[in-house]
Amino acid sequence: MNYQVISRKYRPQNFDEIIGQEHICTTLQNALKNGRIAHAYLFTGSRGIGKTSTARILAKTLNCLDPQQLNPCNVCQNCVEITSSRSMDVIEIDGASNRGIDQVRELRENVKYPPSNSKYRIFIIDEVHMLTREAFNALLKTLEEPPPQVVFIFATTEPLKVPPTIISRCQRYDFHRIQIKEIVNQLKKIVISENISISDDILALLAKKSDGALRDAESLLEQVISFSSGSVTLSVIQRLLGLTDYEYYFNIGNLVFNHDLNSLMKAAEEVFNNGLNIGEFLIGLSEHFRNLLITAIAKTPDELDLPESHKTRYTEEASKWSINDLMRLIKLVGEAQIGLKTTLNQRTHLEFTLLCLGTMEKTVTIQDILHSLENRPSLGYSTPKSTKPVDLFSAKPVASAPDSKLLKYKVEEKASPQYSTSPDKPATPSEQTTTEPLSLEKIREQWETIVLKIEENNQTLGNFLRFTSPVKLNGNILDIGLTEEQESSRKLFTSRFHVIEKVLMDFFRKPIKIRCVRLELPDQPTVPEKKAIDEMTATAVDLFDGEIIIT
Repeated sequence: MNYQVISRKYRPQNFDEIIGQEHICTTLQNALKNGRIAHAYLFTGSRGIGKTSTARILAKTLNCLDPQQLNPCNVCQNCVEITSSRSMDVIEIDGASNRGIDQVRELRENVKYPPSNSKYRIFIIDEVHMLTREAFNALLKTLEEPPPQVVFIFATTEPLKVPPTIISRCQRYDFHRIQIKEIVNQLKKIVISENISISDDILALLAKKSDGALRDAESLLEQVISFSSGSVTLSVIQRLLGLTDYEYYFNIGNLVFNHDLNSLMKAAEEVFNNGLNIGEFLIGLSEHFRNLLITAIAKTPDELDLPESHKTRYTEEASKWSINDLMRLIKLVGEAQIGLKTTLNQRTHLEFTLLCLGTMEKTVTIQDILHSLENRPSLGYSTPKSTKPVDLFSAKPVASAPDSKLLKYKVEEKASPQYSTSPDKPATPSEQTTTEPLSLEKIREQWETIVLKIEENNQTLGNFLRFTSPVKLNGNILDIGLTEEQESSRKLFTSRFHVIEKVLMDFFRKPIKIRCVRLELPDQPTVPEKKAIDEMTATAVDLFDGEIIIT
């Protein structure tokens, strides 16, 4: 007997042997049990997942002379003829090569004849979406009112190309991609039957490469067995199929986690020198980080379509990763996949991608930044208990105002247009409404009351002023100190000077102008402080994919 390839030799012959489509098999068997046989079925799904095999099994069960528990017996004349494609009552048509209106007209003529030695005359049309529009129109009337002994079974990988008028006249069954663990179990049965020793890790690689198609996995297994002459090793798989095992991705992930740039460059060189497909390598790397992300979110790898041995490893590795970091890594790898399509130097592109992953800093959330700011040493800062520090008009917490006695202050060179640029120029007599001298101490004594008055009309401005402090009075110009954290709201603050000046006029009956000054902590270098804030800001911008706008 001539040799049969694995995909044909181990093709399912009854509903119980179909892998991963239990929902469809159960429905069809219940229909057979209750005698509810439709005149047309539409099987949809990706390649190699059992559509045509299910169609043949359904045809055999309908015409079997001795069905066994809603399965074909596979030994009667009708079953044998259908299995070997010799049955006169079960006709298989390739929609890609018989797509014209003439072929459909011939089919319509054949429909008129009753079955020769079977109960039903069954027409299986594979890749039915390849029929022309005219062919579909010619088939429509027959499909709507077929003879009672005729059953149509259509199979297609692209149901969207099938006209809705055809779909509406069929019972539609959507076939699912087969899970990796189910493919691995089937491959194990095959290698045991073939007396070949292959590890589960290698079978998992073949199942992963097949992308949910059992037929593809069986073809890959056939190729590996033929190449290795019975001794299948991981190096053989990598050299023959260009596949990368899970352990390799775990190693890459650890190098990224540890920021080991030198080893990442060597890994890129290894991928390139081994002839691995860079596109498939990036897909596998993305899936690896996705598996870590799902495990980190769900706190369990049960949702992963992986063998149990790999699930255990993902549980161990996911514990050290943060969810935000994994999301950013997946985004970077996705961008690398898009860029790979247009790059002229794939090796450099791969090296750059791995370096980007390795140099990515750990994610710092906004909550972490705010928490660190709120818990910094106060150095004389006094925060009112009744109000939480907020940044002007943004509701962002800021450090509270320092005691001006403990601080130096620096006057900015650019003064607000609402007050004189000369800090030492006293108010003219015509501007003063009383002769009582006004001092900084008197303003400080009334400052809380002034802030409360401002809050009555502008609560946000009042909240902001609670964490400022009058630091100097030069004639009729009052300097209000802003901490470095409050500098981001300087522009909005200066635009509200007139509100403060009006309240000051009501309190002291003197025209007082407001000016902003920057407070500096004594004996504290400001450059490192600024750098730290800039780093946190950059991290926040990176996290939210934003940009810094200077106003």
